[in-house]
Amino acid sequence: MEWKQEDSLIALNSMPGMGPARINKLITTGQLCAFVQRHPDSARLYENMQQQRQTAREMGAQFVPEWSAYYPALLSHLEHPPPLLHALGDLDLLNHQPPAVAIVGARACTAYGREQAKSFGKSMAFAQETIISGAARGIDMISMQASVNAGGKVIAVLGSGLDVCYPREAFQMLEQIIAQGGLVLSEFSFTTRPLAGHFPRRNRIIAALSRALFVIQATHKSGTMNTTDWALKLGKEIYALPGPIDDLACSGTNWLIHEGAIPVLSREDFLRSLQNTVHSNLNTEQMAILEIISEQNWHAHEISEQLSIGDDQLQMQLLELELQGRVSRTASGSYRTLGPQ
Repeated sequence: MEWKQEDSLIALNSMPGMGPARINKLITTGQLCAFVQRHPDSARLYENMQQQRQTAREMGAQFVPEWSAYYPALLSHLEHPPPLLHALGDLDLLNHQPPAVAIVGARACTAYGREQAKSFGKSMAFAQETIISGAARGIDMISMQASVNAGGKVIAVLGSGLDVCYPREAFQMLEQIIAQGGLVLSEFSFTTRPLAGHFPRRNRIIAALSRALFVIQATHKSGTMNTTDWALKLGKEIYALPGPIDDLACSGTNWLIHEGAIPVLSREDFLRSLQNTVHSNLNTEQMAILEIISEQNWHAHEISEQLSIGDDQLQMQLLELELQGRVSRTASGSYRTLGPQ
């Protein structure tokens, strides 16, 4: 039996003990297919590969090997990049410009953390910023769900196979992400369980694919700090949300700020900072308008009074937001948000 390159990669990626470093070496030396053909259990590997392909067909998933045009260039900065990605959704997001912004944080978050994750997730959607995260309980899921609910694009990176949803309560959100043109990724083969050792590997992908990392709430020792370590190694900008100094749940974020992370003092402040590094379609007045009408409909004169924007200037900004498909005028004359198209 003659093995093809992608079939060999799929087979080895699902083989226990074959990590990225070993597989990448076989690819680099041109020995990938030969290794599989010479393997004493080659027939079993072929059976596994066929099962992986069948599962992908049934799910509508795609394989993205490291030689694919879709394979993200940002992953090349990792010492041992994943040789194969499994993807559900829009592959164009893998190399989208600007890259996504990672939002991560504690699973056991407080009411303060939940409120801020929801608020920032929504604001990111209105600013047309793609969020990337790990779909874990707590800050990850809350911020991702808020962004999706507001019409935003989201990239979820799993620490299990695409067909093994973890946590289970993320299933509906992941389906919604895909339906709205987002992306769900994993380097792990189908049927892979969410083992503890998989999450640091997932975290390195989140850090590599992002242009900046925002930590909303975390303790000093947590999985979130592992993602932060990866981001620092890769030279990514780190943002952190300050919290009460006597709240253990915020000890990690406060420490990051002490160590040089950029403190996030408001949603406008955060989005403005992101704009300074990558041009955004929204100016600060437009972001403020979207923020104020995100909770309820407002008439133009009410917006003008709240934001101290002149009538002519406000009408110009509202017209631009309408043309972008972000707001619409109701029959009563008030304005409501639509979220990004």
